Amino acid sequence: MANSYPISAVAKLTGLPLDTLRAWERRYQTVVPARASRGRLYSEEQIQRLLLLRHAVDHGHSIGQIAGLSDRELRELMEKGSKLANGEPSRNGDRASKDFLSPVLQALDRFDYAATDREISLLAASIANPREFVHRAALPLMRTIGELWHDGKASIAQEHMLSTLLSGLLASLVRTYSSANPPARVLVTTPKNERHAFPSLAAAMLTAAGGLGVIYLGTDLPAADIVLAARKGGADAVLLSLSTTPSAETIDEIRYACEKLPPKISLWLGGPGSLGLELGNGASRTQQLNDFSALEYQLTALGARF
Repeated sequence: MANSYPISAVAKLTGLPLDTLRAWERRYQTVVPARASRGRLYSEEQIQRLLLLRHAVDHGHSIGQIAGLSDRELRELMEKGSKLANGEPSRNGDRASKDFLSPVLQALDRFDYAATDREISLLAASIANPREFVHRAALPLMRTIGELWHDGKASIAQEHMLSTLLSGLLASLVRTYSSANPPARVLVTTPKNERHAFPSLAAAMLTAAGGLGVIYLGTDLPAADIVLAARKGGADAVLLSLSTTPSAETIDEIRYACEKLPPKISLWLGGPGSLGLELGNGASRTQQLNDFSALEYQLTALGARF
């Protein structure tokens, strides 16, 4: 077939993992490749459509919501987003975003635990889609409090308060969206000496929002306990979040997990601290997740629905 590409080439051209491509086709019929004796064959038009879909997902849109859009509608959607990003007038600009989160931040500034909890609950109630809540509220709140701390305008205690309250919301998401037999389970934690909770917490919230089973174990967990929990908890994947450059001891801990986790359990490393890690023989079994979009691709491949 002229101008056609096998799925392995499409994965490289689009940057979409093979499992994600198959999941998008199976669940959402994003494209319908031709079948041949050597497997799926994709046209150039289908590759362009997949690139449009990936671009939209990278900018926060749910694949379930956009899969039915035409190519023209996808381009219009992304053109609109580009105009907003370039500062063209919009009712939903930066100021609106700050106003949206300001009640939480004001209550947090006063160390008013009950009011902060109430304002977070109101935010969650105003955003029906849990994935949107993570991207529109939880992540911006985490980034903002981190920036305020860096500028000396917020304390570690306020960061801990926000993390504690969002952890409570995560528990609520798990109760609401998990099933007795989820399609897969993901263990989310940070390795020994990594104490930054927010990225792993956001990853756990996205996992629960997608309907997968989540085993969230907080931070600073020894590798032997990670392996034990993954085995006994029936995890299909383990996500280790690394926000800072790991120490030699932490790298040894990750190597231990690489060696001791059963081959059937995927090992994902996320966050800036995981870039360029020298894991020796263990590197071949790890998957690097550069951002939350990459995480969502992997979660979708496991059966998550956003």
